[in-house]
Amino acid sequence: MPSEPLPGRRLTHVLHAGFADPQAGPSRRHEHAVLVDGWLGELWEAAGAPASGAALAAIGSLGRRDLGPMSDLDLILLVDPEPMGEEEAGALAARLWYPIWDSGTSLDHAVRSPEECAKVAQEDLRAAISLLDLRPVAGDVALVDEAAARVRAQWRRDARRFTEELIGIAEDREGRYGQLAHSTEPNLKSDRGGLRDTVVIRAFAESWLADHDHRVLDEASEVLLDARDALQTVTGRGTTRLTRADQDSVAGLTGFDTADDHLAALADASRAVAWQLHRTVRAARAAAAPGGRGTRGLGADRRPVLTRHPHGVIVQGGEVSIDPRASDPLRDLAAVRLAATSGMPLADATLSRLASGPTRSSLSALQRDVLVDALAGEHIGPTYEALDVHGAFGRWVAGWDGVRNRPQRSPVHRFTVDRHQIETVREAQAMLGTVDRPDILLVAALLHDLGKRAGSRDHAAEGAPLARAAALRLGFDASDADLVELLVREHLTLVELATGRDPSDASTLEALLQAVGRDLGTLELLRALTEADARAAGPAAWSSWRSQLVDHVTAQARDALTGTPRAPRDLLAPQRAVQEAVREAVVRTGGAQVLYPAPTDQEPITQVCLGAPDGPGVFAAQARVLARHRMDVRSAVVLTLDGVAVNTWWVTGRPSEQPHPTALRSALEREIRRREDPAARVLDVAPGAPPRTAEDAPVVTLLPGASSEATVVQVNARNRPSLLADVAEMITLHRLHVRSAHVMTLGQRAVDVLYLTDTRGRPLDAPMVGRVIAALMDAAAT
Repeated sequence: MPSEPLPGRRLTHVLHAGFADPQAGPSRRHEHAVLVDGWLGELWEAAGAPASGAALAAIGSLGRRDLGPMSDLDLILLVDPEPMGEEEAGALAARLWYPIWDSGTSLDHAVRSPEECAKVAQEDLRAAISLLDLRPVAGDVALVDEAAARVRAQWRRDARRFTEELIGIAEDREGRYGQLAHSTEPNLKSDRGGLRDTVVIRAFAESWLADHDHRVLDEASEVLLDARDALQTVTGRGTTRLTRADQDSVAGLTGFDTADDHLAALADASRAVAWQLHRTVRAARAAAAPGGRGTRGLGADRRPVLTRHPHGVIVQGGEVSIDPRASDPLRDLAAVRLAATSGMPLADATLSRLASGPTRSSLSALQRDVLVDALAGEHIGPTYEALDVHGAFGRWVAGWDGVRNRPQRSPVHRFTVDRHQIETVREAQAMLGTVDRPDILLVAALLHDLGKRAGSRDHAAEGAPLARAAALRLGFDASDADLVELLVREHLTLVELATGRDPSDASTLEALLQAVGRDLGTLELLRALTEADARAAGPAAWSSWRSQLVDHVTAQARDALTGTPRAPRDLLAPQRAVQEAVREAVVRTGGAQVLYPAPTDQEPITQVCLGAPDGPGVFAAQARVLARHRMDVRSAVVLTLDGVAVNTWWVTGRPSEQPHPTALRSALEREIRRREDPAARVLDVAPGAPPRTAEDAPVVTLLPGASSEATVVQVNARNRPSLLADVAEMITLHRLHVRSAHVMTLGQRAVDVLYLTDTRGRPLDAPMVGRVIAALMDAAAT
């Protein structure tokens, strides 16, 4: 051991130096690696290492020279077993590792010979990938070069054998972590399109099975690495999960005005990485397959069969290309159509040509029809990703760049705005046979969220004129563009009316009829677009009960427009039968009743119907019972039937996980008996988290014109176990009656629409409306 060991704290200083710089960048990371190398070189000298036969080498982030402020050190002591015995090597390793441990730095270490490195690379895929980054730091450089050469030679010999296992590692990670581009709290390292994928791509390049676009990958990697460095600087931890709480600070350190702008840049970079991984995997599989060639390139046969298609489209080696000599105006879009309908990928050269071609002022009618055919293709998703990564899609769709890679803060959404619109197109494909203008449905699905730009407040209203302009440029005439504009403006209306308004109120039907211009074809298009949009958003946005509500109000409007009313139809007939059974039981017994209807699907949602003689405080008593039993309310429909409060609630969990009906009935009777006792209203549930941002603050809104028979108020607040009970209790304190209510929970947000009357069943007067709104704001914020 040296007589004066290097101070460990100086290593910590070296590791963290320079990362307060707003944008570290590749040059700063390289300088940082040089500093760390210098400290390790001093340590090597102080440890009394021999001049030859031993070397200190780096792998991992230090080996790649992209070390972050909180990165671990991955070091290997390479030894030649001939001049240096095992005991001597162990002593040298101790003199190297202990000062690093004393500094508090995390260290992954090993002692190996070059032969052992090659053997490890042969037996352990993950270790082999790490050893590909082997780089000399101090000592005998020739020994490191020998080890690196052995590892690379072994890697290339085993590449075909390891191909599927390496692909499996990447695919397994996507299943466990998700896609970085579409996450609002991305894992910069492990998500699909993250830093681990860049390592896999480069490992394939080292195998000579497949290469990649080095410039694109390097640029995307730098964006991700800058974010990682800023995140670790902000948090002081080695985390790679960019949580919402840190996004503003990280955006500032990386030079972005807002967190959303930074997330958009990360999405762009991760999509580029994901695309490079996709094409690399495709090439490696082709090269590793029997008859393939294990050299750089796409691994196709030497003389692939060439097939010509109409309009200058060519299929060669399983890829769609265009003939650059063809002047057919349908050529480019016909190639996209073939890719979207067949699943064959567009060739890289073709994608580059599509991206670099001139932007047309508008498409012809024939070009429009080809594009619509492409939107109807079952492979439009991967085709879009290929076009998007190359910047080609915006050539055809006006306004697309404004939503490209824009993050969505809504918890129900799974994708960025642009990809959500593509997913909506995919969902709409299943409903093309239900509408008289399937082309309009596909285009409205493609354009419905164009208004979700930075700073937008009402994306439906703001996006409608943008969609009209885009439709005109896509080759639709003015009347069709007007229809697209209407559908985009109203694409939220149907679900809002169905889930947030009283379907039995005449104003609800009238609002829907006005929204569709009293046109049956428009109604059917809106119904299809509504479902496609919700399904594309995610499971939380579309469920069986929501589908039933939407179908009910749509059927009411359909009957009104056709003028041929069918047999009288109750609101959700199965639900009505349950409500009627509960009402009869309440009338017969004079007490509270609870019924769990038989589940109708496999969703982890339970329907429970609570009934009791109506009166002040009954709604609040039912809400308290559910809160006390920790039943998480996802939605509710509150009704009064012939003097009986019959309220249907949908709660999280399967029926087997819910309290027994007898327990709920006893609790409900107790709550109703004690509803006048202030002490009984105190809930023993944990309070909700305080608002973190202005977006979390509650909003209480009067909905004028929603009903002529009641005052309709919407409470939009961050959800918590006692929210509904607190809101209901405030209504009771003001001696108001809840004629009906529609409760909905989306992610962490609750949206409750309340139909309120005074004790005489009349809408509230203006002074009372003001007092109630203020009181509900307080209740929702508690």
